[in-house]
Amino acid sequence: MSSTKIFFLYVLVFTKLFAYVDSDIDGVEDAIDLCPDTSFDKLVDENGCPPNERYWGELSIQIGNDISFDELDDRTDNYNFFTNYQYKKWNISLSNSDQTSYDSNNNPSTSTGDMYLNTGYFFPNDYLQTKIGLGVKIATANSEIGTGENDYFVSLHFARAINEKQNIFSYLSYTLNGDSNETNYKNSVAYSLGTGYMLNQNWYSSLSYDYSSSIYEGGEAYKALSLFNSYSFLEDYFITLNYSYGLDELSYKHTLSLKLGINFE
Repeated sequence: MSSTKIFFLYVLVFTKLFAYVDSDIDGVEDAIDLCPDTSFDKLVDENGCPPNERYWGELSIQIGNDISFDELDDRTDNYNFFTNYQYKKWNISLSNSDQTSYDSNNNPSTSTGDMYLNTGYFFPNDYLQTKIGLGVKIATANSEIGTGENDYFVSLHFARAINEKQNIFSYLSYTLNGDSNETNYKNSVAYSLGTGYMLNQNWYSSLSYDYSSSIYEGGEAYKALSLFNSYSFLEDYFITLNYSYGLDELSYKHTLSLKLGINFE
């Protein structure tokens, strides 16, 4: 599940990089525009910034909640925090979550989840946008919801524009899962395949198939169909809504995710 969550965190922040749009009409596509809100009457360089304007990068912060359930009276909540700093083609992100589980009597039990640190580099071009990422899971969760061991992962992200509004994307990751004294965890593979569409300048929607192999010997892989939506408002704010339907026998059948984010430039 961890690799799949990382995929969604990535999508939340970098959705706008996947669509070939020139929002400020300066001749530089949003995918490589480092100053995306430049007035149309200003001259810009190849990065989309006025020559005398200093670019300090962009900081994004998101908070939200995931609810996973088969029946609403037997569910798990994940309250999560995610922050990302992007400078030109580099980015670094940090995230964690607190999990609350409810039994059939609606009694809650809260635990602190693991932390994830990830860094990546973008290779945007006219044909295919690519990101390579390296990261680590820092084991801070207790044994009820985590392995208690640090993990290390490498990821590849690809996006290809079909036209001005639609794109296709894919994600692949490989995780080296740490072993404990009690359990030998398997290394895991995760991937996603999907397509997205810009409904308007502020609203992006996508559909994907998500897969993550089990970290347990003989365990069943996680499989799901996911519908993702991102909507920006008030210039620097955005909200995301994701619904996943589990296709395997062990995972929750329904997962709803709602997050609120803000960009600082």
